[in-house]
Amino acid sequence: MSDTQNTSDEAEFDIVDVDVRSWVEAARSNPAQYRDRQVTEIVLAAIGLTPNLNTNLVLKGGAVMALAFKSNRVTADVDFTSMAAPAAFADQIADDLNAMLPRTAIRLGYLNLLCRVQTVKKMPKPLNFDEFDFPALRIRIASAEPGTGEEKRLETGKATRVLDIEISFKDQVYAFQMLNLAGAGAAIRAFTLHEIIAEKLRALLQQPIRNRNRRQDVYDIAFLIETNKLTAKDRRIILETLIEKCQTRGIVAAPNSIDDPEVRRRAEVDWNTLAVELDDLPPFEERFAMMRDLYVSLPWQRS
Repeated sequence: MSDTQNTSDEAEFDIVDVDVRSWVEAARSNPAQYRDRQVTEIVLAAIGLTPNLNTNLVLKGGAVMALAFKSNRVTADVDFTSMAAPAAFADQIADDLNAMLPRTAIRLGYLNLLCRVQTVKKMPKPLNFDEFDFPALRIRIASAEPGTGEEKRLETGKATRVLDIEISFKDQVYAFQMLNLAGAGAAIRAFTLHEIIAEKLRALLQQPIRNRNRRQDVYDIAFLIETNKLTAKDRRIILETLIEKCQTRGIVAAPNSIDDPEVRRRAEVDWNTLAVELDDLPPFEERFAMMRDLYVSLPWQRS
């Protein structure tokens, strides 16, 4: 992949307006989900308003699928990739967020919602955290209504209403778009269409290696295929990005890699559990075939 496609402050990127508040309000009938989305809106805006976080975090996963690509899969996932060095970033992020979260809640009109970092967990282990190949942070954001028992639990670090944010490190991001958060006066970096598809294809190929099952990736890729007209250029960029991502994980991606029976078997495990996130769950075979058709249609012979 050329240098012009690597993420940098000088790189060109698209700016996409996203109405986060409409996404929040769509969950009003479900109190738990509604609170999670309110906290998510506050966290995203706080990151966008904090220079150190804004330039180092790139949104991915279920949240970017919902906000940037209008996915109807209900998920509480808020996942980021960080381009910062793990150790220093891990030591600073709680202070950065706690300084901005209260002001952001007020800015967004959430006057009856308090948010605070409750815990920061280094994964896979705290000791020598930054020396692992792909370390991550799990940040637990506690929330509470003022003047309630919730607030007392929040003050003692024992809040039960929490939203988990996961930040991974040492993953190369080859391109990003900017999501302009309506009403917040801020924008955050997020995976592009190509980046998401390539990342999810890489995760599917890596299932047997990591002993993981990734049924959501099949659904998400098929959804993106249905809702976006992919050109020959799109396929070329997806393939280039996929190959790069696989190489960083020691995976050799080949035209027939997707036909490994173990890849399909693992992707199908727990497929039916997606029904709790979707009003109408399509058949696995249909979605897997759509994903596979895209994979084999990538311009492998020219890579």
